[in-house]
Amino acid sequence: MRARRQHRQQRTSPKAYREDDDFEIIEDLDSLRPHRKHQTTKMDAKKNKKQKRKKKAWVWGILFLLLLLPAFMWWKYSHNNGYWTVAIYGVDSRDGNLGKGALADVQILCSINRKTGEIRLASVFRDTYLKIDPEGNYHKINEAYFRGGREQAGEALKENLDLHIEDYATFNWKAVADAINILGGIDLEITDQEFAYINSFITETVNSTGVGSVQLEHSGMNHLDGVQAVAYARLRLMDTDFNRTERQRKVMGLAMEKAKNADFNTLRILVGTVFPQISTSIGVDDLMIMAKDVKKYYIGQTTGFPFSHTEMKIEKRDCVIPTTLESNVIQLHAFLYDDTHFSPSGVVQNISAHIAKVSGIHTPGKDTESGRNVGAEGSGGSQQDNPPEPVENIPDGSEIQENTGSEAATETEATETETNIPEDSITEESSDVAVTEPITDDEEETTVIPSREPVKVPDDPETTPGNENLGPGVNNSPNGSNGSEPPTNAALEAPGQGNGSNEPVSGPGA
Repeated sequence: MRARRQHRQQRTSPKAYREDDDFEIIEDLDSLRPHRKHQTTKMDAKKNKKQKRKKKAWVWGILFLLLLLPAFMWWKYSHNNGYWTVAIYGVDSRDGNLGKGALADVQILCSINRKTGEIRLASVFRDTYLKIDPEGNYHKINEAYFRGGREQAGEALKENLDLHIEDYATFNWKAVADAINILGGIDLEITDQEFAYINSFITETVNSTGVGSVQLEHSGMNHLDGVQAVAYARLRLMDTDFNRTERQRKVMGLAMEKAKNADFNTLRILVGTVFPQISTSIGVDDLMIMAKDVKKYYIGQTTGFPFSHTEMKIEKRDCVIPTTLESNVIQLHAFLYDDTHFSPSGVVQNISAHIAKVSGIHTPGKDTESGRNVGAEGSGGSQQDNPPEPVENIPDGSEIQENTGSEAATETEATETETNIPEDSITEESSDVAVTEPITDDEEETTVIPSREPVKVPDDPETTPGNENLGPGVNNSPNGSNGSEPPTNAALEAPGQGNGSNEPVSGPGA
């Protein structure tokens, strides 16, 4: 018992320890306090540093806000009260392509005054001779979109016209037809000349977009659905491309008025239906915000660019020559932004000098609409410090040469010739007999309904003729693209066009 008690005391005694133990029992716990105090001091120092950093961060944050606030207020003011510039492209795309390789028949500069709500439209004529890329190639302006899509087209417009384009929107004709149908159509006065051609364009637009419609029965005032409005905007065979751009702006203005009077649910459906069919840098949320405030906006002045121009052949291509580009750009800024003191940049002066040298026209012309000298509205008096660079001499009497690749020239030649539709594929009015269109191997036979009858398209996608891999706008005509050449602007000719006859002609339903 005694041995057991001694053993227990030896194990529990704080002073007892074995010599072979690896640890030492500390009797005085106060010896640990200086160590703890040292740890506490380090932690307090870290906390103090963090607090100082937080204070510095707050100070820098306040200074940053004080510096940023004026800039933010200026940005907000300029965006609420300044101008918003949007480039609008309309492509004649039969396969749903909205990028490069598509022909941009419509190029409209849209200037939106955020303060007043006025929208001004300037159509850039597609045949305008301008610089189209950084390599120094000159061509028709719509060639820029064909080669490089909206990126190259936008850069070309910025460089040639001294513009700051913030956003863009690209659409095809199906999107326009759907939008106008959702808005309930538009009312338009159709002239006798326009009526002679419009029904064949209606049939062609139905076939290319897959949207149903009917042909018109008479000229004069008509209520047009989406397809009919698109056909009207595409007309140009009876006059010029300048008149066609005017019709396009008229359709846009009437559609805008219908949108202003539409309820918000209709606008919501419009955005939801059309937005997936277009390519744009504008977000759907931004569109919905604009839709809520749509009554504020209205189409004001519209025009075509260049204001003063002439036409001539360059490299066997019919081009629109601005006379001069510099004076036209001055007037463009006065039109879009009410900037009457604008002076073109040295870049624009150089481009203008090149075009003047190529065309031989160095003197500003007169506005085709007002008759006034182009550039008279803007001062443009103060020239840039750096004068235009000299343009290389072009021998008199020699054919005008351009810095364009042979491949691009070959592609362009295919796009410049209007596609002549065979006479048997043109829809002519017949009171008794329907005209059957030629069909390809992959198509079902379709019948073109005579005038005053609905032009129907199959409702079931499985029975729709054409390649199922292609989007809206498939070209099913016999002269459609076979994929080996660039797409052509296959505008239908009215009966009698292109047959050598000088007799007056009338379109279907006349």
